Amino acid sequence: MDGEGEIWRKFLEEGRGFHKTVRGALRRPQVFTPEIVQNIAAMGIEKYFMAFFTRRGMMPQNHTMRDFVEECRAFAPLPDDLEASLLRFDELQSICSIDDFRIAKPLPGDVPKFVDAIDRVAALAEAAVAQ
Repeated sequence: MDGEGEIWRKFLEEGRGFHKTVRGALRRPQVFTPEIVQNIAAMGIEKYFMAFFTRRGMMPQNHTMRDFVEECRAFAPLPDDLEASLLRFDELQSICSIDDFRIAKPLPGDVPKFVDAIDRVAALAEAAVAQ
């Protein structure tokens, strides 16, 4: 890393690592349950969004998917179906608020949506940092 102004590179590399793990998890569903895929994908998406934002010299207010979606609208509005997929993460797991703490198990049918979401957020981040 070339200093504080280049922190986005670290976030991007971390996002790529989580993304690679999610992709590999598809070959081992007996080990990587939907809950595990959800959490790994969420970590990767968070890292990609952090690369996206820090590349622009800003930090998001919070780190929920809803917050990322809302803050992203100022730079690159997301397609409705991607927003819905990202918001599904928050529906399943709300652990950032003690007033609305909840965890629900994702279904096997959610896994392709998690993978699609990280693929698409990765493309957004990669395009943003290439500028």
